[in-house]
Amino acid sequence: MDMNETLGLSFHPKVTDVVSQSHYNVSMRFYQTDEFTDLITTFPHEVDLHGSLHLQLKVESDDTNLQILVEQCKASPSLEETEKGYSIIQHGCPLDSTLQNHPVPDQRMKQYSFHVFKFNPFQEVYLFCNVIICHNQTAPNRCTQGCITRRYRRDVSNAKLGSAQLSQGPIVLKSGAQLPNSQAGGSVPSMVLVAVIVAMAFLSAMGLMIQRRYYRRPGDSHPLISSY
Repeated sequence: MDMNETLGLSFHPKVTDVVSQSHYNVSMRFYQTDEFTDLITTFPHEVDLHGSLHLQLKVESDDTNLQILVEQCKASPSLEETEKGYSIIQHGCPLDSTLQNHPVPDQRMKQYSFHVFKFNPFQEVYLFCNVIICHNQTAPNRCTQGCITRRYRRDVSNAKLGSAQLSQGPIVLKSGAQLPNSQAGGSVPSMVLVAVIVAMAFLSAMGLMIQRRYYRRPGDSHPLISSY
């Protein structure tokens, strides 16, 4: 028996994908598609570069008068290094241009999709979201206000039932991930441009040869005029 043995261990920090409150839970889940039926349960979760992530945030309760507002969502390369993050939603306002809000009839739930990205040189991405829970009986409240721009932040309502800080991940890129065809195909116009330049150079050379054949330097007789 070998006296020395090398062991490999992969450790991922603990995420907080469910927060328990007094009468309800708040959850944060990733799904495979925008149908939100195929739940992702294994992490790290591998994705293709510039694919999409499908996110659901939900307050789990039988009280149909509850509603939520996603106050903030931020991506980060680490659970400990959130200062390097990228804001997707802030003050209830979408900041990422690829963010899609999927309408749902249940006000206790929010569903979003957005494009995958990475933080160079890091390989992992974690998502952090702050969810506010409100009750319809307190309307108007922070949830009914929705997106608050900088101009109106002094008027933000404090009326809310509670809040939850959630995290999920990590998301990692598949090894050898490449740009989708729509972007990788950008090399085709470049090849066409090179071909056009070569053709133009060839035609210019032919034109010079023709000029040299029919025209001579000053003082020489014209090739098309007979000398007498």
